Amino acid sequence: MRALLLSWLLATGLGAQTPPPKEIKFQDIGGGSFAGFTEDAKAEKAWELSAERMKPTAEAGTWEMEKIVVRSFRDGKPETTFASPFGTASPERKAAQGSTPISVRSAAFELTGLGWSWRSTKQGDSFAILAGVSAELDLAKPLLQRMRIRADRLDAATVERGTQLVFVGQVIVDRRGERLTCDRVVCLIEDGPKGESVCRSILAQGKVVRTANRQVLTGAAADYDLPKEILLLTGGVTLAEPGFQATAATLRHEAKTDVTTLESAEEARPVQLHLARKDEPETELTGRKAVLRRDAKAERTLVELSGRATYVAGKDRLEAARLVATEAKGVTVDLVATDGVKGRADEADFEASEARWEKSAGVLRLLGRPHLRQADGYEVTGAAIYSDRKRERLEVRSAPGVRAAVRLPADDAPGALPGQAEADQVVLTARQGVVEADLEGAVRYVAGLVTAQSDRLVAFSKPSKAGQVLSKVFLTGKVTYVQPGLACAAERIDYVPAVAIEEVLQKDRLTGRPRLLNLSGGADATRPRLFVQFADGKKADFVADSQEILSGADAAKFFLRGNVGMKADGVEASCDLLEGLVSPDKQGRMVARLMVGRGNVNALAGDSAARGRVLEVKPEEGLARLTGDARLRTRAGIEGVPAKEVIYDFKTKGWRMESAPDPVRPDQVVRPKIFLGEDFTLPAVKNLDKGR
Repeated sequence: MRALLLSWLLATGLGAQTPPPKEIKFQDIGGGSFAGFTEDAKAEKAWELSAERMKPTAEAGTWEMEKIVVRSFRDGKPETTFASPFGTASPERKAAQGSTPISVRSAAFELTGLGWSWRSTKQGDSFAILAGVSAELDLAKPLLQRMRIRADRLDAATVERGTQLVFVGQVIVDRRGERLTCDRVVCLIEDGPKGESVCRSILAQGKVVRTANRQVLTGAAADYDLPKEILLLTGGVTLAEPGFQATAATLRHEAKTDVTTLESAEEARPVQLHLARKDEPETELTGRKAVLRRDAKAERTLVELSGRATYVAGKDRLEAARLVATEAKGVTVDLVATDGVKGRADEADFEASEARWEKSAGVLRLLGRPHLRQADGYEVTGAAIYSDRKRERLEVRSAPGVRAAVRLPADDAPGALPGQAEADQVVLTARQGVVEADLEGAVRYVAGLVTAQSDRLVAFSKPSKAGQVLSKVFLTGKVTYVQPGLACAAERIDYVPAVAIEEVLQKDRLTGRPRLLNLSGGADATRPRLFVQFADGKKADFVADSQEILSGADAAKFFLRGNVGMKADGVEASCDLLEGLVSPDKQGRMVARLMVGRGNVNALAGDSAARGRVLEVKPEEGLARLTGDARLRTRAGIEGVPAKEVIYDFKTKGWRMESAPDPVRPDQVVRPKIFLGEDFTLPAVKNLDKGR
């Protein structure tokens, strides 16, 4: 009865906040309780402290209690219960403490430990567990989803949003196969949407290590938003998984979407990702920011890097403002780079505005005026480039204002220069080291002093010790070809850069390995044509069914066959075969030196026509000589039979026939003959008429 009376008196006094009663001394009291009430108008019970046995201590207002139980209330309902075998309490100060084991339970958590203190404040409970802390949070959740924490010490307080638990010293947090260790953890407990108390957030500080499955994260601090399942890790972050490592200043992981974002704090120390995959070279990726998006079911990961992003794998590399890499089942599938792309893939260096590298398929796509340089010496540029390494095929496409272009290798002749060609489309293919370049649409080709244009160009090159050398070129469709001293046009020109020849005559001999051109195709106006220049600047125009041109460093020879036609300075001629020689003059200009036509030669100049078997033209002398049963006939029907040859003088624009030594009687000469036509009459002579 005495204990009940004391409890009632104390409760009444504390609730009304009246001055403390005069000290009453009790040596030993049985079980009893104390209570405190809120100071607002409701005056609801705020806490209750009870024990099976208690007695006062030497300190006024302090009690020793056995089997002490402290209950806190909110809105008049029990909220948290503290239980310990022994403790001391000061009801007046609304406090209690003990050095014995303690257990604390609420709707949100269960706590145990050794040594404790408790105090009731206007905001609510404030308590601590001094050693051996063990906690279980989120009691409303299934057993396997609850959070378990161990630490050296716990400090708890009621805050505006709920209850704050601070775990300190060798903290270990376990939840759903995930473990976190650190020096300090702050947990916020608040009411959930259905009224249940849940752990809202966790702030971990000091040597944070998070282990989940086969992943390990480290940092200086970690902030968990548990309902949203978002983790923010800061301060020297590292991420390690089998075959994967990363370093960054911060890490943000969104578990619901399985998205991880890593960022650097300064440009000099970017985010670094290191991958070690089976059957692939070690890979390094860097950037100011990296975003990892994972699909566990598909075993697929997408890595997006921004801010001076780089990718390095063996000899392959990529640099760009933004880089996206996709990995499937441990294999890098493709990479997409944009803005200022530079890189190397499959031993080819390139630059572009955008690059998509389907690495597993061996396909590289470049956009935005790309430029690509292959290891074999080929260089291409255009509006878009498509490279398929498995098929050994490279395509370059044009766009308005941007033409596809390729740098073709030089031939193996000394001093030969590489060629540059452009077209609507360029295709390079390789077979056993031989590279075929196929260009279509308004082709233009320039190599040294050679310029060619056509509808299509196909070039072949073969490997050598110095790299690829040009071996053959085929030009088709409205072909024009120009080099110093000669130009030609045909429907088709076959071009061999360097051929081995052996000439019998030493005079006018071609040295080295000259260039060989074969002209063919076409009919009538589109038959192969050749243009050569004379020393006086005038030109000769040749047409034939087929033409061959041998061009060396210091001379060129041409051979025309089949219905050959020639026009030069007022002279038109035709024959079955024509040969010519072009060589440099004193000023270094390539000019025609000699032209010889054979077989069924017919020539027309002025009002006279000549025929024979051989026509020899020497532009430097200004003469054309016709031999071999030569005949000359004018429009008036006068026919001339030369002693040896009929000569046309380009300067006087006239024909002449000269005497020649008689091969039978060397002491005599043979004079030309003239046969007058039947209608020929002598002109009237006035003086003779008078004489009659």
